[in-house]
Amino acid sequence: MRRRDFLAASGWLFAGSVVTACGGPRPGPIINTKSGQIQGQEIAGIHQYLGIPYAEPPFGELRFRPPQRRAPWQGVLSAQQYGAACPQGRVSATDPLVIGEDCLNLNIWTPDPSASDLPVMVWAHGGEGDTGSGALAIYNGANFAAQGVVLVTCNRRLGAESSLYLQPSMGADVGPGNLGVLDLAEVLRWVQEHINAFGGNPGNVTLFGHTRGAAAAQALVATTNSAGLLQRIIPQNGAYAAHSEEQGQQVSDFVLSELGIKRGDIDALRRCSSTQLTKLYPQLLKLGLGDPYQPVICEAMPVHPADAAHAGFGLALDYLTGSCVDVGTDRQRSAMREHQFALAQRVLALDSVERQTLLQVYRRQYPELGELQAERAILNDLSYRLPTLRVAHGHALRGTGSTYCYSFEAAVLQQRSVLEGDLAVFGNGYPAVQSETADAISASASVSQFMRSAWCNFARSGSPSVANFSWPEYDTRLQMTAIIDDVPQMQSGPFSQQRRVLGRVMTDSWQALGL
Repeated sequence: MRRRDFLAASGWLFAGSVVTACGGPRPGPIINTKSGQIQGQEIAGIHQYLGIPYAEPPFGELRFRPPQRRAPWQGVLSAQQYGAACPQGRVSATDPLVIGEDCLNLNIWTPDPSASDLPVMVWAHGGEGDTGSGALAIYNGANFAAQGVVLVTCNRRLGAESSLYLQPSMGADVGPGNLGVLDLAEVLRWVQEHINAFGGNPGNVTLFGHTRGAAAAQALVATTNSAGLLQRIIPQNGAYAAHSEEQGQQVSDFVLSELGIKRGDIDALRRCSSTQLTKLYPQLLKLGLGDPYQPVICEAMPVHPADAAHAGFGLALDYLTGSCVDVGTDRQRSAMREHQFALAQRVLALDSVERQTLLQVYRRQYPELGELQAERAILNDLSYRLPTLRVAHGHALRGTGSTYCYSFEAAVLQQRSVLEGDLAVFGNGYPAVQSETADAISASASVSQFMRSAWCNFARSGSPSVANFSWPEYDTRLQMTAIIDDVPQMQSGPFSQQRRVLGRVMTDSWQALGL
């Protein structure tokens, strides 16, 4: 199945986007790759190739198994429409997806398929663990391609299809607990073999992602087979929780029991629809394990993602990472999942931190916030900012690659959700921005352009500095952080007061702490 052409869904792109009505699509050149010939489209000077399969459909005998390389095809593959998205809990009404089993596909935007040395950026979409797709209109990569980058988006397995830990009950060759992460690794292998046909340099690959995509990217760093697949990484606003093998087993035992499936009967599990598995999600939350579908620390991923650098993983990579700061936006508690609140409470309990003590720190640092707003900021920081800084600190302390850090605080782009602000990097806007004033839209576009230029420069050279803005590396002493606002600025240690209160969870192993 194929999803509609992206132009039908991109009517709310920022002013100045390279995709305009005056540059209608036309057939692009036929590309010769190791898997077969591909023909995409050219729109306003940007070449796009949509719905390219990178692995076999992960269903039937391949369900709950690691991804299998896609067999070469005969003839010319038409890559002019998005492929199917992977089965998921729900689909956005504003950007509906076509769901199907042949869902492991990717999309490419390039300024020049005849080039040979363009930097490559691979995007891991966000969502809530059981939602999302690389085909969402907000991830259209034309604006990146316009700045000389080959941009790749992709789908990976979600929810139970990705994270059920089945090896103890079904055998060593199924359900390692991180199939979505292995799918992402397979995308990067495909890029290594094919991206030169689209003008990209397979020796200069940056993996970046948002929320659960950032978590998947960081989990990939913690796996044993990621070496050589990427050179740089940009985890945006990630929450790096993981399950132990015991917790993963608890989730899978519950699922099998609810479905009436005996241990070892993998065929019966494969006959269950994805919808049946999705319907169990609310009940799984009651197990008290946080999000039930998290990567499992096991042979395939031997360390907690937040501990990767401390355990010697990913040390040669260049890092650019950060989070979106909730500075008191008028959001309701329901905007954050209950398991995120549970994680924040566990962090406080582990370090014996008094909520009131931490609240006083936030009220001093942000005197304009009321108590409820300050509490929301605390919960957001404990869920996203704290694990992000744990990753940045570990890499700055032990890594040989560079480390850069940002804090996204541009209120004009926190219209829809504080957690989505730094998606401004794509320059494709949000539906909520439609009602904003011309000045607000202009400010949004300015923030977006700054971020995209910084991200692209980082992908090219390992440094996010741009014209008139020098961005120094993050280290464990000064902790220099770029504050991304309407006017960006550098700040030393913006989280230092909180760090002193939270100490232990910044320094101790998250794997040992059970986070």
